[in-house]
Amino acid sequence: MFNIRNELGEGIFFDKISGALFWLDINLSRLFIFSNDKVDKYQVTKHASAVLFVNGKIITLVNENGIINFCLVTGKMCQISQTPAQYNSSAYRANDGIKLDNDLYMYGVMGKNPIRGNGALILSKNGESEVVFEGVAIPNTFIKVPKSNSLLITDSFEQKTFMFDFDSSWSKVICKKEWLNLKNTNKTPDGGCISKNGRIFIAIWDGFEILEFDLDGNKVNKFEIPVPRPTNCTLNAKEDQLFVTSAYEGLSDYDRKKYPLSGSILTIDLNIQC
Repeated sequence: MFNIRNELGEGIFFDKISGALFWLDINLSRLFIFSNDKVDKYQVTKHASAVLFVNGKIITLVNENGIINFCLVTGKMCQISQTPAQYNSSAYRANDGIKLDNDLYMYGVMGKNPIRGNGALILSKNGESEVVFEGVAIPNTFIKVPKSNSLLITDSFEQKTFMFDFDSSWSKVICKKEWLNLKNTNKTPDGGCISKNGRIFIAIWDGFEILEFDLDGNKVNKFEIPVPRPTNCTLNAKEDQLFVTSAYEGLSDYDRKKYPLSGSILTIDLNIQC
């Protein structure tokens, strides 16, 4: 879509008020904004990994140390909440996340050299953070199930997506159950999004595809794309198009040449089934 290649494109967010598209290159700590037919680039800090919310010129991000507000006008960053101490070090960084309500966020942290079970889910509420679950290695997806206190959260290390049911305060996991299992394939679920009518889309790393599911986890559609490593997706205002981030991280020189769009932002027309 754009003549930009991200080493690890992620954290995509569409602002319905301004019509602008936001995303990050995690490895280079860069924020990109597509608006009015041009792309602006901003340098941010410490492995910012997901755009959680946009309020005019203030962009809420999650990074290595927690949740921050980044001002597009001044370039200044204001810390909203700190990741709890045991995960707030140079060995860890945040990955995906979601804004649940005013001053209420959920995000995942992972080891920069991930191993099974060494990450966690963090709840940030009114500027205070707490660990609500430990044992997830590469937390991704963070899709809120409508009319519930449940989130679809992927552990990409395990190649599985789980349904997490939380208590009314979001501070305790009541139940965790398997929702999608790609363990016996060479594919991995990554980031995803949900439409107003419950269509769930998940980017499949090393799969050349975005898969669509219903709320029960049944696959209902597949959208093939010309890059092996899509990482995340979001819907436009009309919900008839997906914007998809991708990565060239870890690809060989041969594969980078074979799949030259790797790292770009792609679009999928949801009215066309592949």
